[in-house]
Amino acid sequence: MYASLPFGPRVGLALARNVLGSWVLGPGLPLLAVGGAAAMLVLLWRRRAPAWAYAAIAGAGACYAVAFSSLRAAHLERTHLPEYGIVACLAWRAVAPVVPGTLAGYVVAAGLAAAIGWGDELLQRITPGRYYDVRDVAMNALGAVLAIVVLAAARAGRTRHKAVAAASNAEIATARSGS
Repeated sequence: MYASLPFGPRVGLALARNVLGSWVLGPGLPLLAVGGAAAMLVLLWRRRAPAWAYAAIAGAGACYAVAFSSLRAAHLERTHLPEYGIVACLAWRAVAPVVPGTLAGYVVAAGLAAAIGWGDELLQRITPGRYYDVRDVAMNALGAVLAIVVLAAARAGRTRHKAVAAASNAEIATARSGS
């Protein structure tokens, strides 16, 4: 990510100048977020997720809508939300096995992704043609936190595979009958 600092804006501007890129950076990204939220609601319904998961998706969707609308004129800045959302999900995959507790893993992953975003902005301060912007730091952190909220909601209501549940129940039954 940091290696893209010198040429990132040129790539973004080139993307914005073609039809597909201008759609994605314009109305496309918010529409993709709405479609993603709808798909998440279907997933939660299929998993019989708890009510808090639906509220989390609705809240994250509202935050994405406000953030995207506040960046209506700055299309390239919209990429901060999904970019650091991906970083947060990757951070969670890295820290979840070593951090005790589910909530702690989510918090550490969001914090790590936000710190990476802050580091990105600090490097922009010393990169020619780039500028440090505290609003970008906030958007990076917001993207990380929203992605972790969506990840936590997506994992809610997750049930064990039927074969695993049946096998563990059989072991319990065998252990009881063998005593």
